[in-house]
Amino acid sequence: MTSRISRTLVFATLCLIGVSTVYPLLFMAFNSMRTTQAFELNPFGLPTHFSLSSYSSLFSTIPFLQSILHSLIVVVPAVVLATLASSLAAFVFTKVPVKLGNVLFWTMLMIMFMPGIVVLLPLYVEVARTGLANNFAPAIFIYTAINIPYGTYLLRSNFRAIPDSVVEAARVDGASWWKIYWRVILPIGKPGIITVGILTFLNIWNDLFISLVLLHAPNTEMVTPTLAQLSGKYTSNVPVLMAGLLLGALPTLILYFTTARVFIRGMLTGAVR
Repeated sequence: MTSRISRTLVFATLCLIGVSTVYPLLFMAFNSMRTTQAFELNPFGLPTHFSLSSYSSLFSTIPFLQSILHSLIVVVPAVVLATLASSLAAFVFTKVPVKLGNVLFWTMLMIMFMPGIVVLLPLYVEVARTGLANNFAPAIFIYTAINIPYGTYLLRSNFRAIPDSVVEAARVDGASWWKIYWRVILPIGKPGIITVGILTFLNIWNDLFISLVLLHAPNTEMVTPTLAQLSGKYTSNVPVLMAGLLLGALPTLILYFTTARVFIRGMLTGAVR
């Protein structure tokens, strides 16, 4: 009896969490297809008829699709570089006998606890001094460097779950460290690497301050600063705002739904040894 009650409470709690998570998405989706007048009359009502006028107003007034393209130009290479660098660093810290390896790891890990806003102004000064302000290349490398410590921390725990005997057997067969990393570690640690890539994508895609400082020109602006300006410009026109927010969240939703199974497996890998 007690176990049944506890299971019921857990199920009810999970249902509440699920509803609280899905409700904002449904709220944005439904209200983006309503007119301004209908929303003002009943903000929490369902649309009586669906209208795409909010999306046409969004695309005609601001370069929203252009900002999406700018974000993809920055995010995709930064995610690839940061994930590969994190996996390589985690491999060295877990499987390669390096002198002062733990000291180097904890020194690098200290960067993860440093607030990004602290280094933002010096980074911008150096970037502007080199004449590369509002350029995609510095933003890509800065995002890559900032996300390496976090990815290394997650993958270190993931790679430690890989038995050392596998690496030792490859060494006995004459494989180099690079071949072990490429042929052994990457295939076995694929779920964890994909998980780090997803988390890195979310960190960069949702970032506001770095993208706002480094890429503030209209021809380089990313999607999150565009959404921030949209919230101030169209506060009175909530359906247009909801359309922008929904489209801005769409890439992350697509990424999650297409990789949810691998993401969960990667988060669990290394949790139990």
